[in-house]
Amino acid sequence: MTPDFVLPAAATARESLEWKDAAPYNGVYVSGVSAGILGWIKRTGTAGDVLAPMVVDPLITAATAARQRGIAVLADTGRQIAVNLRLPVLPETGIIEPGAFIEYQDGSVTRLGLVRSTSVQAGLPEVWQTLGVETHA
Repeated sequence: MTPDFVLPAAATARESLEWKDAAPYNGVYVSGVSAGILGWIKRTGTAGDVLAPMVVDPLITAATAARQRGIAVLADTGRQIAVNLRLPVLPETGIIEPGAFIEYQDGSVTRLGLVRSTSVQAGLPEVWQTLGVETHA
């Protein structure tokens, strides 16, 4: 995935870090209620043998809907990190809004994350933003 923004390491500081260990599911069955379909969705490159609880939804009436719902379920699995990053509001980025994908340096590791929250602190002569970012370890 191509990030919306690449944050410069020199301007970015990590304020906090919280690890979250979600179940390591790699497959899920998704079904419509009465007239829908039954889909088995698995994480690419795995056997899909560690199953999340089955999802039953009246809106699952086509394979595309089952696939998208399965992707959403499997995206919230495994080891995750909630990190707060503080950086100035740069001319290149402006205020980075929730929903943006960012790339940032975490020590010697380059990470890709999803911005979940943005907070702006304005004071002369600088304007800073704190980003709540969700990433997978």
